[in-house]
Amino acid sequence: MTQSLPDHDALETALAEVDAEIGAAEAQGLLAGMLSAAGEVEAARWIAQVLAGTEPKGDAARRCLEALAAVYGATHRGMDDSNLEFQLLVPDDGEPVGRRAEALGAWAHGFIYGLGVAGIADESKLPKEVSEIIGHLGEVSHAASDDSGDDDEAAYAELLEFVRTAALLVREHLQPRRRDRPVPVPDGQQGSQRTH
Repeated sequence: MTQSLPDHDALETALAEVDAEIGAAEAQGLLAGMLSAAGEVEAARWIAQVLAGTEPKGDAARRCLEALAAVYGATHRGMDDSNLEFQLLVPDDGEPVGRRAEALGAWAHGFIYGLGVAGIADESKLPKEVSEIIGHLGEVSHAASDDSGDDDEAAYAELLEFVRTAALLVREHLQPRRRDRPVPVPDGQQGSQRTH
């Protein structure tokens, strides 16, 4: 039986119950960045980063650790999936687009931080394409959404796919894997993609 991502809000609540400083989206982004930079990351190392500065105890700690274990398993498998089925842990589509955009920014921030935690200290030594992607993810991490509308929905959907694909592409460059199909390269043009 394959493990799937827990619900974003359930993990958000579990992290809040143990006073974690980061939320669900940022926690998964952190893991994805660490996996991209290091290839393999022990769950305990990532969980220690997520829960830094906390002293979880009792049922709250158990719930949080179970949810984090599910995120670890699903994210690790998703990033290595040959069919590119990797999914980001962000709020459901029923949530306001501003909340989803904020979580996506936190995810991108976590990803960049995870690259550093796992040992990428100098972006200038990375391939040019990877440095550019990281720069774009940095822009996403600082983006904020205004009131939602149809245009915001479309822009959010495009940005979500860009971040997902960008994370896979960074991983592919830094930790090459054999895949059934290439990772599509986002080029900023809606509806057009070239393959790597």
